[in-house]
Amino acid sequence: MKKLKDNDVLNKEGGSLKWRVDVNTFRLLGRELITDRVTAVFELVKNSYDANAEKVTVSFKDISTDSKNGQIIISDDGTGMSFDDIKNKWMVVGTNSKRAQLYSAPPYNRKFVGEKGVGRFAVDKLGERVQIKTKELGDKNWLCVDINWDEYEELSLNSNTGQLSLFTDVKNKYKYETGSVDEKGTKIIISKIYDTWTSNDIERLYKELSKLVSPFYPVNPPFNIFLDSNDYPSYSNKPVKPDAVKYYSHYAEVEFDSNKNLQESLVFNSTNGKIEKEYIPEQIFGPVKLRIYHFNEGAKRKYRAAYKNDDTRIDGIKIYRDGIIATPFAEYEQDADKKRDVLGLDKRRYSGAFDTVGTKEVIGVLDITKEKNKKIIDATNRQDFIDNEEYRKLKEFIINQLTAFEELKKHERIVKRSNVENKLIDASSGVKYFEKELEKIERLVAKTNPKAIEIIDLLKTQAKGLHQAISKGISEQKKFQKEVERKEKILYRIVSMQEFASLITHAVRTSIAKVKHLGEFFKLNYPNQDLEKYFKQYSVLIYNEMVTLLSVTDFMLSFANVNPDSYEEFNVSELITDLLNKQYLDIFNKEGIELEVDIKDSFVIETNKDAFRDVFQNLVSNSIKALKDISNKKIKCTGYLNTENFVIYFSDNGYGLDMNDKEWIFGLYNTRTAEQGGAGVGLYIVEKQINALDGTIEVVENEFKPTGATFKITIPFKNTSK
Repeated sequence: MKKLKDNDVLNKEGGSLKWRVDVNTFRLLGRELITDRVTAVFELVKNSYDANAEKVTVSFKDISTDSKNGQIIISDDGTGMSFDDIKNKWMVVGTNSKRAQLYSAPPYNRKFVGEKGVGRFAVDKLGERVQIKTKELGDKNWLCVDINWDEYEELSLNSNTGQLSLFTDVKNKYKYETGSVDEKGTKIIISKIYDTWTSNDIERLYKELSKLVSPFYPVNPPFNIFLDSNDYPSYSNKPVKPDAVKYYSHYAEVEFDSNKNLQESLVFNSTNGKIEKEYIPEQIFGPVKLRIYHFNEGAKRKYRAAYKNDDTRIDGIKIYRDGIIATPFAEYEQDADKKRDVLGLDKRRYSGAFDTVGTKEVIGVLDITKEKNKKIIDATNRQDFIDNEEYRKLKEFIINQLTAFEELKKHERIVKRSNVENKLIDASSGVKYFEKELEKIERLVAKTNPKAIEIIDLLKTQAKGLHQAISKGISEQKKFQKEVERKEKILYRIVSMQEFASLITHAVRTSIAKVKHLGEFFKLNYPNQDLEKYFKQYSVLIYNEMVTLLSVTDFMLSFANVNPDSYEEFNVSELITDLLNKQYLDIFNKEGIELEVDIKDSFVIETNKDAFRDVFQNLVSNSIKALKDISNKKIKCTGYLNTENFVIYFSDNGYGLDMNDKEWIFGLYNTRTAEQGGAGVGLYIVEKQINALDGTIEVVENEFKPTGATFKITIPFKNTSK
């Protein structure tokens, strides 16, 4: 038994223990929790905002080459701190002083933006040594506190050798310096800087700091930020100002109507080709205000030209709380493709093939408040929000607003293509008319002016060549559009395959594992007459598993032979029955799913058979995910003919769908099964494939109550049946 120290008390009847904080905590809260140095500066500047500063200056001294001799100084004219503030607030980890008091002192009445009590550890991300100089108005002296992170580092190394070292063991010295009673504020001097700062680093910091205050939420009294560097003259006491948004092609905004208690939401009107607003109920995350500036290709070219190809300024949607940026911030990357995308805007893109709008096309400002959006909470690392239902719904709301711009984008593309085609057709007609007029002139002047005939013949030859070029242009335009549609169909097939592949992979792995296990039995025991009956039995099992694997492999290989332009006649009822009863039979058996197929009538259509099969593969894929935690799993598919349509119902008794999502669920990348690997593309593709047949798909009241989901597919006779 380990010997107790003199101050340890062993009570066999029980007692109490106290938490103690190991010295390594400082690294966790500083260097490792704060993700980068720009975020660290952000935290310190935000502290100045909370301290009612009207001016804060971030100074860099001698940091371009030798960082060890350089300094970073953050100085403000805020309220400053007393000795009691330093001892009982600033030097207390996770203090709740800002949570208990939400607003700063009058006349500022600012909502505190720092509330977790760990932002002060941002200094450890920047350098080894810190001196804090602070003073309240009316005090005669400046309080100076020295914090040497290298001492904590030394203790941390000792703790790794088995010697217990506590965070509270380090003594931080303080002293007083003479000041003037009318001075106030705080200066944080960081030395022994870890890294040098280049002009690009300073530019990056400038860009991020320029986003700190919402351009639409005036702070009064003001909060002004300055950058100063003796290494880079262009940043000599330079004021940090947000860039005005210019050159955008489209703009829209939504607000919350407090009188009607309704939230505005964007919707695209296909009739007039404009983005409009509609009212929806107040959302679970609370009222918001959102402004979106969209940049089409022409606008982006102008923007890049104005900012010398620096398109990092077009960087998506930022969220502001009470006028100050919440998150994501400090997310600059030299490589734009490596940018953090916490709102998931770019995760929805497949190389732009589906006309989605990503972070490189919009500048957006979403305003929330701490009072009315209480469940939208910053993550401790300041790079995201805490994942909860409210935050997930907020992300869905933002994406829904972008959907209106996506519809506008598709509409303008179609209109532009139509205009080009019409102009080519008009030009072709104009050339034909010109040729006819030349022939009239030729007949009139044939006898009186023989020389004119030569000129007219030349014009006729040129007109004929022009007409041929225009005709070729029209033909090439149609070929190009057909090729785009063909590639899109192929991409649909690839994405559908991704959904299906996850199911097939599970089945294949299961079969291979069985074959491997049985094969090992043969390897270890054959020949052995005492085990002969097992050899025969296991041979049959291996054969059956290989038949299953061969069937699955053939099914997978069918995707490699897809011709998206191939149309053929097939019987819908036979295709569905074969797919569900044969191709998916092994998967259903392994998943314990009871299948019911009842297609009463035959229905023949002419279309791409593989694309039509995709519809049901995606529906099955979604059902299997929805049935994951259900004990009595069921899938049912019924179909029949009525006077005008072939109607199919596809149902399961999984966890079901919220009927409020019955239209949303068909949107691209909208999914409730992300945890099960859902990407939110399956139902989007299903709807597109059904629409291509002039049909419809909708979510209707489910037939497996109380849980489950039922989809109704309606395919009309016209343009489809033979």
